[in-house]
Amino acid sequence: MADLTALLEREASAEIDAIVSEARERASEVVARAQQEADALKAARERAAAAQRAATLVRAESAARLKASALTLRAQHEAIESVFEAAGERLTQLVADANAYEPVLTSMLDEAVAALGAEAVEGVIVAKSDVSLASKIVKAAALDAKVEAGDVSGGVRVTTGRGSSVENTLASRLRALREELSAPVAQTLFGEDEDAEG
Repeated sequence: MADLTALLEREASAEIDAIVSEARERASEVVARAQQEADALKAARERAAAAQRAATLVRAESAARLKASALTLRAQHEAIESVFEAAGERLTQLVADANAYEPVLTSMLDEAVAALGAEAVEGVIVAKSDVSLASKIVKAAALDAKVEAGDVSGGVRVTTGRGSSVENTLASRLRALREELSAPVAQTLFGEDEDAEG
């Protein structure tokens, strides 16, 4: 009987050892899987954080580039505006200098008259300060036209008896040329076309 008890105890002990060993194996596998999942989760979070940092940097860099571009464009626009403002001021100075202005006004009158035909011209309208100079030019051109003061500055408006008129002023010519001149002015100032910036 003692042998049977010893045998049962040995078998029970072997069974317990096998169960404990199997439980340890399973526990080790569970711990290993849990560690893998934890590592994968940690790596995913690190990748997500890195991606978020990278996206934030890209957004910040993009915003900085846009702001720098806007500031550059505004500075270029202001520089081009100042060139045309200076040109306008120079034209004002030209009009104030009778000796320099006379050939310019003569040429502008000739162009306006040519557009309408000399025989059709009845009136020449100029700024009040230009009436004397314009009268001299009209007389020298042998035009049969009345010179009057009107709302014209830095040039002439030539009228006909049929109601037609042609205005030829320095300011209107500068306005007309502005679009055409903006690109060459930008090229001169910045070494590249203004359109290339936009």
